[in-house]
Amino acid sequence: MQVTPLEIGFGAVIEGMDLRQVDSSTAALLRASLLEYGLLVIRGQSLTPQEQVAATNLFGQPEVFPVVRGQLSSWPEIFRVASQPADGHVEVGRYWHSDGSFRENPTPISFWYSVMQSEEGGDTLFTDLQQAYAELQPDIREEFDTLRTAHRNGVVHPLVLRHPKTGERALYLNMGLTAGVLGYSPEQSRAVMEAVDRHYSRPGASYRHHWLPGDVVVADNLHVAHKATPLPASARRILNRTTVRADGVIWHEAQQAA
Repeated sequence: MQVTPLEIGFGAVIEGMDLRQVDSSTAALLRASLLEYGLLVIRGQSLTPQEQVAATNLFGQPEVFPVVRGQLSSWPEIFRVASQPADGHVEVGRYWHSDGSFRENPTPISFWYSVMQSEEGGDTLFTDLQQAYAELQPDIREEFDTLRTAHRNGVVHPLVLRHPKTGERALYLNMGLTAGVLGYSPEQSRAVMEAVDRHYSRPGASYRHHWLPGDVVVADNLHVAHKATPLPASARRILNRTTVRADGVIWHEAQQAA
């Protein structure tokens, strides 16, 4: 297994591995790499739904989802993101967000497997939330440190979230599901959200992933956010996504007693 950091400043490409055959030491290295880089890109995989769920278990216990049209009835752990309604959920996440931010305990890890891809369009953008916080102007950082945001379902999170394992601060905001900033007027909330949106999209801050069949991308949702880009109307694309429960995540190996 070879780990090569991406030039963007976060994320890494993982080469020389088959996610169907991962021993305990390789699994530990994968988890350590995700914790360090926030994003893992692993190309050339071939996973059945069962094998994807097993690979997700390397990072923790998967969440489960209601089975609806386009989903895999035998695999409620898999949330299908697709370009056609018959294949899965469409028009998903065309704004900066971290999966599962609407939960009281946010979803820590997402795992995507590329089943079918169009040659054009449908790239996914990723940005480093910890670096976004670090690059704020000092006066803005001081303001943001005190703010809390409310999702449309009433769930409240701090705008500046500390990573549960590393303690690193990250600028954490879901652009599509956030109702506003607590204590701020609608106009003030909108101004904060628009400022964060621009900051996430600042030049040089995004990694653009062009999907190929067999790609796996694993994201630490508390370290990076992502955003879907449009596809041509005629395109057919399917991503099988699994996510890890907050109460079942594995961030590191337990230390063995001496």
